[in-house]
Amino acid sequence: MAPKVVLITGASSGIGLALAELLAKSKEYTVIATARKPEVINAKGEAGGFHVKQLDVTDDTSVHKCISDTIKDHGRLDCLINNAGFGTQQNVEQMSYKDHEALFQTNYFGVVRMLKESLPHMRAAGKGQVIITTSLVGFSAFPFTDAYSASKFALEGLAEAMAPQLSKFGISMSLVEPGPVSTPFMENIDKNTAPAQESAAKEPSDDYTALKEAFWGAMMSKMSTDISQTPEEVAEVFKQAVDDPKPHLRYQTSDYVREAAERKFKDATGDSHVQGMLKILG
Repeated sequence: MAPKVVLITGASSGIGLALAELLAKSKEYTVIATARKPEVINAKGEAGGFHVKQLDVTDDTSVHKCISDTIKDHGRLDCLINNAGFGTQQNVEQMSYKDHEALFQTNYFGVVRMLKESLPHMRAAGKGQVIITTSLVGFSAFPFTDAYSASKFALEGLAEAMAPQLSKFGISMSLVEPGPVSTPFMENIDKNTAPAQESAAKEPSDDYTALKEAFWGAMMSKMSTDISQTPEEVAEVFKQAVDDPKPHLRYQTSDYVREAAERKFKDATGDSHVQGMLKILG
């Protein structure tokens, strides 16, 4: 059988890069790793045996070119892995409209652009696979992840709505939900990680500051323990989804995330989640 053509967005570091390197080790895949600045991974692509393409998921022209070139070069696209994204530790009052919009342009509308360009080719082929990176906070939001959680919740809803529709055309839709991961993602929170982002990290001292410090102090302590995963560990779960002959809608990457999902969906009122977050806030 011909290798499965897999395209990964947001592959310049962290989970995306680890997944590209993992899949490229096998002759079962032709891997295309994409990044806004492909020069940062060109050498790794040459060494690791995967292709590197330029892609900015916030730019219609860039998305169209990336998918068109993939079809031209490889004849098809079997699996699209939407991994591009960035986060913030600001709440709604602290975050400018422009920064809020920039986050959604990458995290949510970036996926929409990729789907609109990719799905016609998959439908024509009568088969395909779409995987979207969401998060623990895509179903169980943390304080001070307001916009980031909202973008991941939106992706969860998008995938849940699209999955039965796409299955009629032989296309599977899956969500991979990591918890804390030791990647540059956490280091880049509230830094200038998106072109349009301007005022994140210019947070004034206000009524929320003490709450934020208490919450993230407690959370970072938890993340430094055994609940945090490496990008390589998370990549293994993505590979399970890619290889699954009957992919699930959701894949949690650890027992910690799986237990959080079970707790969240057991209480239809949502009260237990709020009370749990309040305990961490102090």
